[in-house]
Amino acid sequence: MNTETLIESEAGMDGRLRLFSLYVDFAAAVRARWATGQISQLAGEPWKVSSQMWNLDSLTTSGPIRKMITQDAAEADVLVVAMSSLDRRELELVQWLDALAAGKTNRPAAGLFIGLLGDESGLAGELDWTVKQFLRCSRQMDRDFIWHWMEPGVMDGNDWLTSSVEALLIRKQPGRDLAFLQETAIAAA
Repeated sequence: MNTETLIESEAGMDGRLRLFSLYVDFAAAVRARWATGQISQLAGEPWKVSSQMWNLDSLTTSGPIRKMITQDAAEADVLVVAMSSLDRRELELVQWLDALAAGKTNRPAAGLFIGLLGDESGLAGELDWTVKQFLRCSRQMDRDFIWHWMEPGVMDGNDWLTSSVEALLIRKQPGRDLAFLQETAIAAA
């Protein structure tokens, strides 16, 4: 096996961190933008971060645009879904997440799905249902799932994001699988 070729191809795949945000309303857009900024800061210099942000209403546009949005979301390393109001069930959103899970992805490692839910106006009636749907979809999409209630002050710190982002970056590190293969080959010899 030519390890130089393997190292080069793995290094070419890694080093990029793709973030994708879908928001339901303006207040949620602010929170999603904040979260992607925090993730970029946590990733730091060695990562080439690209970020896309779309409104849920974008999914009702033409078929080609919806298909492009869905494919980009499926291939993203981090998927952020933000919604301020949970007064009603967002069935269209859950259907899109199901379609996302059914689609083909080229992600080399398990991704991360972040739900930013609710706002400072109080508890939402559909929080339990929404979290259960997001958790189910995250399993189907091969993503770790975390969610956070968007109460006042949550954007003052990123402690709740740190360990999940660190775990994702470790999974994406170039050469991680190569080192394991080399250790296995040495042990077998």
